[in-house]
Amino acid sequence: MRAHDERLTEQGRERTHRTGRPYESPVAALLALQRTAGNDAVVRLLTAQRVPERTVREKRHAVSNSPYGNRPRSARQQAQQGFDPDAPRAPELPSRGPRDEVIWSGTRDDIGFTPATVNAVLAAAPSQNTNGRTEYQCAQCARYIPQLSDKTAADGNRYVTIDHATEIIAYVQANATAVTWQVDGRTVSAITRAEAKRWANDVNNLRVLCAQPCNGGTRAAHSASRHYDTNRAVWWAS
Repeated sequence: MRAHDERLTEQGRERTHRTGRPYESPVAALLALQRTAGNDAVVRLLTAQRVPERTVREKRHAVSNSPYGNRPRSARQQAQQGFDPDAPRAPELPSRGPRDEVIWSGTRDDIGFTPATVNAVLAAAPSQNTNGRTEYQCAQCARYIPQLSDKTAADGNRYVTIDHATEIIAYVQANATAVTWQVDGRTVSAITRAEAKRWANDVNNLRVLCAQPCNGGTRAAHSASRHYDTNRAVWWAS
């Protein structure tokens, strides 16, 4: 409301110059405007000062372009948008594979590192024993750093993190084998969670980096994973 009040106050000042009498509040200025110019003038003033609405994010490309996507529930709206209300409604996109496999969400959330993967990456990294703890060499700055559980205040934010050499989402999408199967006469293609997790935990694409600065800051802000696309099952026209 603050910016709104300030603008109305300026409007009040303009009218003060003409009448020689200051308004007590922005509301008083609006009332005076209503009396002299009518309700339409007040509505135009308030409408001009509204904050523009946020742009709605575009829906996932594959679904938006699918003949099975965006179909409204109302028969009237279906007819208006070119759908045949009498045609059978296409089933929802499958959430599981042909053998009841869980479909990968398309994000990094459900394909995290396993303890075995972490141990394998640490075992392959150069290490040294210092001050009663094991430190591992950062693949980028070459500094030896402890694990988070062993770090002290003197280490700051330099502790071991496991990172992908090639960004995780791109690596999984490039290497994972999608499952393709038929559902109600249509071809469905998707990557299962197990397949995605297998490639996300591929030690050949993993390395040790210190949390800061090598695996944080500007590098993290520009990570390709911040702009990932989902890889859920998609109905493809057969």
